[in-house]
Amino acid sequence: MSQPGQKYTNGAPPKAPTMKNVAEVAGVSVQTVSAVINADARISAETSTRVLAAIQQLGYRPYSVARSLRTRRTKTIALVVSDIANPVFATMASTAEDHAHQHGYSMVVYNTRDNVEREESYMRTATDRWVDGVLFVSAQDQITSLNLLQTVGIPAVAVDRIPANYNGPSVTVDNVQAGRMAAEYLLNLGHTCIAHIPGPVELRLARERLAGFRQAIQVQGDACTFYISDAGNWECTAGYQAMQTLLARAPDLTAVFAANDRMAIGAMQAVYQAGLRIPQDISVIGVDDIEVAAYQIPPLTTIRQSFVELAQRGVQLLLDILQGKEVEQTQIVIEPTLIERQSTVRRTRV
Repeated sequence: MSQPGQKYTNGAPPKAPTMKNVAEVAGVSVQTVSAVINADARISAETSTRVLAAIQQLGYRPYSVARSLRTRRTKTIALVVSDIANPVFATMASTAEDHAHQHGYSMVVYNTRDNVEREESYMRTATDRWVDGVLFVSAQDQITSLNLLQTVGIPAVAVDRIPANYNGPSVTVDNVQAGRMAAEYLLNLGHTCIAHIPGPVELRLARERLAGFRQAIQVQGDACTFYISDAGNWECTAGYQAMQTLLARAPDLTAVFAANDRMAIGAMQAVYQAGLRIPQDISVIGVDDIEVAAYQIPPLTTIRQSFVELAQRGVQLLLDILQGKEVEQTQIVIEPTLIERQSTVRRTRV
């Protein structure tokens, strides 16, 4: 090993230590060094200690790519999400990375921006990088890029947005129940003129939330008036514009359910700009329970789906599959929870 200030022979730096060098210093075979590096339980503690000391002495760094060529494992998983700027997916990515790291895996994140072509490109990139598995939030209802993963034997787990006709491993919230829960809550508060702002209805989860909400409303028959104002995306602006449309169409409106908190926050702004009060004039409820929901004025009532739990259980399901464990439940459905705050109130009959 060269010392500080030492000149290299012929101007060339010294060669990096090899596994053979480690074996010579430790007095073992190259195969034993490899077994220690890969945590082979058959190697004695005394031998492992001697090999690890030699590795430290020489400054040897195992060549992970070469090891991957032999094991076909990179200890890396990919997370493909639709919009990393969305706080719910940021939470999911952070939680998934933490959980993967705790189990010795690295994670790469790909942001599709709800673009199918981009999603397919990232799936190809993931296979080229030999990731061990993929956790994905589908960009749209249909996904064809999973065929590539299946061809090369890379397992995948869908999280949150489950594509239509997808029957593979998945973790999601009960979206029909989330919609039903919101409607029943508003009805129990005495509201009889209610609106819903769904997310993009080309997505299965938006349709499911709408279906659950509609089911509960229809039980009331003619006793309840129901309006829908579509939104093109999940952002605050979409909720704001949809709420403006509703206020123009339904002057008797007393409550609105938005299919996510960001749209609900946008809707609240439209209510204020119309000179109305929340919740005295219009009650507002959302879905997700993002961090800022509790800090609105007034704090937003919402249907919580835990993105921390979604991410943790999604990663764990993928790791169990990678480790060849017998998984009893491959399609996990998490129950939503009502979080009651001050953006909703019992309707006082006039």
